[in-house]
Amino acid sequence: MALEDILYSVGATFESASRKVAGWIRDVISPSKRGEPPSFSFLRKFLKRDLTPHEFLSLELQLVLLSYLLLSLFVTVFWGSIVYLSLLFIAEFLSVRYILLKNWDFLIDPEPYRFFYYWLSAIAFLSFLGYLILKRFSPTVYYYYAYLTTALIAVLVFRHYFKSRYGRDYTYGVVEEVKNDLVRVFVHDDIAANVKPGYYWLPAVPDARPGRVVKILVEEKVLKSARPSRIIEVYLDQSSQTETEPKEAAA
Repeated sequence: MALEDILYSVGATFESASRKVAGWIRDVISPSKRGEPPSFSFLRKFLKRDLTPHEFLSLELQLVLLSYLLLSLFVTVFWGSIVYLSLLFIAEFLSVRYILLKNWDFLIDPEPYRFFYYWLSAIAFLSFLGYLILKRFSPTVYYYYAYLTTALIAVLVFRHYFKSRYGRDYTYGVVEEVKNDLVRVFVHDDIAANVKPGYYWLPAVPDARPGRVVKILVEEKVLKSARPSRIIEVYLDQSSQTETEPKEAAA
């Protein structure tokens, strides 16, 4: 192959790669919404259950946050680098932002998720950063007590503000089965109501039929997820619902 052909091939390859990288950077900085939900092929390999897009996205956000916390702890304990800690926070924040904005239309009530993960990530970063700063100055033990107290207060204030702004004592579900005096309801992951996704048996109510959307009262548990207790409303016209949707339509 002539030198001119080699140079042309290298140039074409570099140009193609540059366009792909530039497109990826633009998509990360300003994500465009998906027209269809992602395949979640990686997560499906490890999960036996067939979850809805909302559940998969919620799981992705949890995994990103957990990975960030573990890596930040490692950096804080073994390297003590503020630069690496800051880079980890930027990478995690951009990842969470990308997942949320890219898949905004496939999350049920997405705003609480954005608020929760943005601010929890920031609080975690400031906590790790505060520890590294204290460690460099080697103050007395009382400064560490003050640091831990401040971090705890920040978490409690965040929790209180989140609950007062987004928290609610109800969630939504889809009736899957009616059996005697009980109905089996599928409930999505609901961060605002602090409810885990899954199937729940609840007392039957009139008009509760398979496929219908229902409004469910939840009971708050101390240091635990809230639990659905009873159906308080059945929506006969599903087309009017914007808060949730039947599982079949979301899958």
